[in-house]
Amino acid sequence: MKKGRFKVKITIAGIVFVILTIILGVAAINTGNNLLYIVAALMLSIMGLSGFSSFINLINLDFTLELPQEIYAKKKTFLIIKIKNKKQYFPSFLLGIKNSFSISWLTFLPPKKEASIYLWTIFQRRGWQNIPEIFIFSYFPLSFFSRGFKLSFKEKCLVYPKPIVCDFSSMLKDFGHEDVQKKGEEDFKGLRESLNGEYLRHVHWLATARLGKFILKEYEGDGSKKVLLILSNKNDLENQLGRLTYLANLFFKKDYAVGLKTPSIYLPPEKGEKQRKEILKTLALYET
Repeated sequence: MKKGRFKVKITIAGIVFVILTIILGVAAINTGNNLLYIVAALMLSIMGLSGFSSFINLINLDFTLELPQEIYAKKKTFLIIKIKNKKQYFPSFLLGIKNSFSISWLTFLPPKKEASIYLWTIFQRRGWQNIPEIFIFSYFPLSFFSRGFKLSFKEKCLVYPKPIVCDFSSMLKDFGHEDVQKKGEEDFKGLRESLNGEYLRHVHWLATARLGKFILKEYEGDGSKKVLLILSNKNDLENQLGRLTYLANLFFKKDYAVGLKTPSIYLPPEKGEKQRKEILKTLALYET
C-alpha cells in the first residue's frame, strides 16, 4: 500500500471566505479602521488554523485493506478499509473514502482506536486484476478546504467470471438423458459434446445442437453424484465461462463431486471447497 502526496482543494465556502477576507483587508488599508484590521486578521488566523487542523486530522493514520473471499466480475464487491488512528491525543473527524463507484464516511475516530469502512467497487474483467486506488480526504474543520491523498495497492486480486444463471433442470427435461449401466462401472447420466468422435454412442445430438457453448456430463454410482463441466473452444467464451461458474457453484451446493475439462486442462470430479476454488480459479484464468 502506497500513500500519495497531500492535495488541497478549495471549496465554494472557502472561496467566499477568502474573497470576504480580501475585501475586509483592502477596506482596512483604505480606511485605516482598526476594527477592520482586527476582523481581517482574525479571518486570516481562522484560515491558517483551518489548514493546520486539516493536516493534523489526516496524519498518523494507518490503512489496511481486506478483500472478500470471492470476487466476481461485473458484480458489486465490498472492500473493507480498516483505519487506525496512531495519534496519541488527537482524534480524527469527518474522514471520507471514495473510489470511482462509491463514497463512505467516518465521522469520528478517537486516538489509538481502529474502525472499519465498507466501500464497494466493480471489477470489469476476470483474472488477476489490480485493486483500484482510493482517495482519503476530509473537509474538517470548517469545510473551507478539502485535503486528502491517494492510496494505491501493489496487491492484485483474483476475479472469477461473472456467474450467468442457467436452468440446468429444464435442459434435462427438454433434452432427456442417457443411461449406460455396466457391471463394475458408474452410471452415466447427462449431456456431452461430441469431441473428435469419442463416446459417440453417448452423445445427444439435439442437446449438443441447442447447448452449443458448454456441455455437462453427469454420473451417478455407488450412492455418489458426479458432474463434469466441459468447456468447448468455440465462440462466446465469456458466456461459457459465466455459465460454468454458475453451474459449478450450484452443483457444489447440491453436494456433487464436480470436475472440469477444458481443451488443455482436466480436473477429475471431487467434492470440497478446495476443488470448488480450483475450478473457479481455472475458469478465471482460462485463455484460448
